[in-house]
Amino acid sequence: MDTEEDMPRPDELRDGTLAEVNALRDLLSQIGDPDAAHDAGVIDDDEYVERKARKLAYTSALAAYANGEVPDLPALLEQMREQASQPTQTETNTANIDYLLMTVGGDQ
Repeated sequence: MDTEEDMPRPDELRDGTLAEVNALRDLLSQIGDPDAAHDAGVIDDDEYVERKARKLAYTSALAAYANGEVPDLPALLEQMREQASQPTQTETNTANIDYLLMTVGGDQ
């Protein structure tokens, strides 16, 4: 008859990591597509930046766990908030074109 000492103990670190990965996947699925929600006018700019940052942070954290690393999620989230608040290349290009049309004139 097996006793508790004979039974192998679960790897608590692995189980904790697995729980964290599952929680991140659940959170990621709840975020959905921030770009589509923003384009549809469902969320405002501030909510868009927050959702985009969370999506980027959770995706990066999952990639880190897949590589055997343990990410610092609060620091990662702060970094992604900064990144998400920056204009995209498309937004920058559109602003540049609009500025050119305004200064040079588009009806020539």
